[in-house]
Amino acid sequence: MHGIVLLAAGSGSRMGNQTKDKILEKIGNSNAFRMSLFAFTEIEQITSIVVVFRDHEQKERLQRECNQLTTLDESKIIYVKGGEQRSDSVTNGLHTLPESCKFAHIHDSARPLIRRETIVKMIEEVDKSIPIAVARPATNTIRKRISGSTLFQTETLQRNQLWEMETPQSAPVSWFREGYAKAKEMNISITDDMHAIELLSKEMILHEPGYPNPKITHGHDLKYISSLLES
Repeated sequence: MHGIVLLAAGSGSRMGNQTKDKILEKIGNSNAFRMSLFAFTEIEQITSIVVVFRDHEQKERLQRECNQLTTLDESKIIYVKGGEQRSDSVTNGLHTLPESCKFAHIHDSARPLIRRETIVKMIEEVDKSIPIAVARPATNTIRKRISGSTLFQTETLQRNQLWEMETPQSAPVSWFREGYAKAKEMNISITDDMHAIELLSKEMILHEPGYPNPKITHGHDLKYISSLLES
């Protein structure tokens, strides 16, 4: 059985004062949280959806959003409070999944354009115990700053070896739990779930979805996503 950890607890600090809660900001007739949640509904293999919330006020708003989705079996929904960092929120979500869930799919609800066809592909691969993450090859040259505060000494990274990571990211639940526990022991900060899988020396699939899957980070991202929906 498959479980979803749907992250909604982010502070959205990079949005500044532009919106109170970026995942609940209106996008057309919907919002990022509702769109992300909808993508995971009516998929037979998914038996549990853990919604990781920020505080009691947000939890109530998220519950109202869930109630509006007529395609959602509300018995699948479990709520858990997030932590200080993203890694803490993921860990809380992973440990809230029922033991019947063998596989986990971790998704940032700030990526509302994820499609069911992609989720089904990820379910097929992780069913074979193959970790898989939505990602895409880097298209820009990426330079690493080595030293300096005004004038930098840099190193140019090989673009053909670089991938930009997105979500969902999927693996056996036990692997995610073990990887995150190992990161905590090693005092490693994790912002990407496949980092936890790397720490276990597991190989993975990086899946390019073939369509935009942007994350709401800044105010202009809301306009960009709206424009994609209108095109």
